[in-house]
Amino acid sequence: MSTAWGERLDKLHESRQLLYTLPVDQLHELPGRPNVVFSIKDYREDKVQGALECRSDMPFLFKAFETGQIGPRRLSRLVGDKPRNATIHEYLDWTVTGVEAQQEGEYDFSGFRLLVLLPRERVMWPAPGQYDKPEPKKHPLLGAPLDPLPGLQVKGKPLSAATIRTGPGYIEVPFVATHENKRGRGFGRCVVEAVEEVARAIGVKKLLLCSTREESVSKTWKHLGFHETNEEQLAGWDVEDGDLVHMQNTLQMHKDVPPQRAWQPLIVKHQAFVARVYMPADKQALSASRSQAMRPGRHDMGATSGYKSSMATSVATNGSLSNASYGGDANGDEQQQQQQHEQAG
Repeated sequence: MSTAWGERLDKLHESRQLLYTLPVDQLHELPGRPNVVFSIKDYREDKVQGALECRSDMPFLFKAFETGQIGPRRLSRLVGDKPRNATIHEYLDWTVTGVEAQQEGEYDFSGFRLLVLLPRERVMWPAPGQYDKPEPKKHPLLGAPLDPLPGLQVKGKPLSAATIRTGPGYIEVPFVATHENKRGRGFGRCVVEAVEEVARAIGVKKLLLCSTREESVSKTWKHLGFHETNEEQLAGWDVEDGDLVHMQNTLQMHKDVPPQRAWQPLIVKHQAFVARVYMPADKQALSASRSQAMRPGRHDMGATSGYKSSMATSVATNGSLSNASYGGDANGDEQQQQQQHEQAG
């Protein structure tokens, strides 16, 4: 890639168009996570109003980084008319609204969108025939392999969010946060999985994440498969300092996007209730899923457990429950999957 500022920025802008091919404000199913859905949001149309709207929609994203930091108004009062550094508050506003650089030496925030994790609505006692048919997927390559059953609905406000944009061969993730009352329940992992879904849908092989240097934070990211990135690696990927958004006292981390996991669909039925869930098709992952689902005190709280999780685990273990059936290989032929689904239904 060219090192001339204008030419390089043009190439970066071109690579950022990939994310724009995906639909916004649509719900997508995350396989293996029956209690959540994810959506892509775009706040770029009106920079001022967009920042205010995003702050209203997901205040936890801003609170996580701004707490204890000096804001732009107070800093302006302190320094007067003298040149000053931008604040984290401004960085966040510019990121979520995709503000473009106006001259060389400025950070370019263009191309960002928000990936949002939301709680999924479950109608446990539906009227007969109300929720017993699949809803077409909003994008053929995004989310769970089959059409959602029942259709996707949201119950409540965002749980977690990440700012994302594409670059040449990577997705950049500078800001990630989970609602302060929802932490420790697996929603951060779900956001990473959703970003990986986006990466696979557009053919991107690498995630680049900005983390604070706090040991507990970087340890969490390492647990999710990220590794610390050095300057030699960035140079090898043709990533320069101004290509990414990063702040003081942060470190860059990376992760190769894993291939799509093989999923086994499972149809769960009880009277008028019907739903499709997904279990890992490989034995090792399935065993880990059973162990996690059977941990005490977690069945009605987090992203991986919740509705019918113990039933699904029991069926996967011994296949003995009459009100559930398998729906075919989620990674096989689509027509055969639909036939199997209809037979299971």
